[in-house]
Amino acid sequence: MGATPTGSILINLVDGTQQPLPANVQWSARILDGRAPSEWQESDVDGSGSAELIKGLTYFDNLFDNYTVIVSAKGYQGAAWKPVNISPAKPATLDLMLIPEGAHLNFSGASWQTLNSVRPRFAQIISAGIPDADTRYSNVMEQSGGLVLACLLNLLTAMSEVTLPSGKSPLDYYWQPIWDDSQFAMAQDRFFAYVDEALVADVVKAAGMGAFAEERDPGIFHPGATLSYKQRQFDMTNVQLTFHQGNAKTLPGPDGSSVDCVVVEPDIDYYKDLLAHFFLEVVPNKFTRGLTDPRAVYVLRWMAGKQAGSDFNPLYTMTA
Repeated sequence: MGATPTGSILINLVDGTQQPLPANVQWSARILDGRAPSEWQESDVDGSGSAELIKGLTYFDNLFDNYTVIVSAKGYQGAAWKPVNISPAKPATLDLMLIPEGAHLNFSGASWQTLNSVRPRFAQIISAGIPDADTRYSNVMEQSGGLVLACLLNLLTAMSEVTLPSGKSPLDYYWQPIWDDSQFAMAQDRFFAYVDEALVADVVKAAGMGAFAEERDPGIFHPGATLSYKQRQFDMTNVQLTFHQGNAKTLPGPDGSSVDCVVVEPDIDYYKDLLAHFFLEVVPNKFTRGLTDPRAVYVLRWMAGKQAGSDFNPLYTMTA
């Protein structure tokens, strides 16, 4: 009778600059198999630095192979992920981000000059309809300790990665952010803009193909909204596009032609319902009180992206 097959998990850890966790940082991990809590087996592992290969994990050849990994380190916010599906064939790779306690937002890589150079479409959108975009950008950087700008950069970055049935991303349509209307004020969890109404049909078509899910009765959580759709790609931090079709306006486009627009309200929720309880329990709650916190969105979206084979980079970082 052969030995019981096992699997392994390669844990990769980065800090809030997306750089490998320093070699002198000591951390611990709880690794739980996919059985019910009354039956699961827990492995406790101590490590240091940015990478560790965890071997000898029981392989069940069923859903019990969906492991949970929870990592904590002194001086850092913890991080966790589930499911991590193991196999005897090769190690499962898990990328987690640990943010220093008391980390602050660092926009040195997201200056207005840099934005125009490396993300020109973002700069074009922010500049639409106003003559003083650089000044407004600087002001938003100071608003609420930078949380409003972090939200804006998170949303623009996340939307730029969405491909709709037309082959466009949402940002390929005309956008004009709303700056001076208290009804549609920028906040740390959303912003509002006039957008080419053709985006609505593209998103509805994406929902018909299963890429987005419609949120019924959107006015309950988004006063005045008429339609709302949430991306379904990730287990967490999916983009939600909410339309206020009762607020319409015809605006001059970049080529001078008229564009029929409606108000759009993009935001990002932390979790899908089935995973919410787990992550709210094991991920420190410091960032998750009250309004959606863009720092938590950054961490969760980066980890979700790595699991899906992409890199989420909204240009700013979080440093001690």
